[in-house]
Parts: sequence; C-alpha cells; structure tokens
Amino acid sequence: MKLAFRPVTENDPLLPSSVYAYLCSHDTDHAVQCAEIDPAFADGDALSREYEIPQEMELNCLVVEGSRGDSVHYAAVVVPYGKRASMNAKVRGPLDAKKVVFANLNYVTEVTGMEYGSITPVGLPEDWKILVDSSVFDQEYVIVGGGLVKSKIMMPSQFFKQMPNCIVVEGLAKE
Repeated sequence: MKLAFRPVTENDPLLPSSVYAYLCSHDTDHAVQCAEIDPAFADGDALSREYEIPQEMELNCLVVEGSRGDSVHYAAVVVPYGKRASMNAKVRGPLDAKKVVFANLNYVTEVTGMEYGSITPVGLPEDWKILVDSSVFDQEYVIVGGGLVKSKIMMPSQFFKQMPNCIVVEGLAKE
C-alpha cells in the first residue's frame, strides 16, 4: 500500500470531531489508523489503482432510514466494495421496519458532520445501528472512509464487533 497510515491521535485534522472522539475513547490499543488521500482517488477502483489498496480490503458504507408507522430508525450498512446491500428483510428485520430507503443525504451529513463520499460507520449517533455483512470478517484489516473525503481509516475487521449497535448480518451483501 502506498498510504502512510498513522495512529488516529496523530491525525486529528483528517477526521470529523465525532469520528476522532469515538476512536480516542474506544480504540485503546491504537489499532485503528488514518491516512490522508487525494479526494480525486477516494472511491473504489481509483483508490486501489492510485494507492495499491487491495479491493478486498475496501468497504462501502451507506446510511438507510427504516420506518414502521411513525417510528423511524437509521442504520449504517457496511458491505465489501463492489457488492450491493440486500435491502429486503436483511435490513428491514434489524430495524424493525416495514419500509427502508436511503437516508436523506443532507440530514446524514448534518447530523454526523461527515462529508458525502466518505460516510463512515465509526462515530455515528449512538442510536443508529451498524449492519455489517458477515463476509467483512474474511479480511483481517479493512479500509473505510474517514468521514472526510480526504481521509481513509484502516482498522481490524474485528473492531466492528466492539462497536455498540453493531449487528453482523449473514448475506447482507450481494453481487
């Protein structure tokens, strides 16, 4: 890899305050690291080519809104790069939702302080669930957005299991 990953505590300006604060209080062994990237190469194929990142390590994170009557719940859905999220019962069930749609981008960026194109499951509001496809754990380390388009986070995949509200979902990702 051609990225200089360093401990999060050395990268404060590369992360939104919610991400930085979460990692400083939850990553006690400093296993999660951050690197600066050129935003022009932030996504998938470009990131892999420019920085020699194995695509198997890359994850996509999207935010959905599930509703049932007047009840609304938000969740981050994390799947390997190149896969799509199965938006049927795999997402509706954990959210106890009748209907699931992509969350309003303006709302997501306002509430999280993150930028479009770099939403990360790290540092989200505590009442949001984090749905992670079980295949994510096939990789020892994974790379997700840093919350700002100019950054990426590398972390052990097992770190997800330490996150509150994380739910591992078999078959969440599909081709």
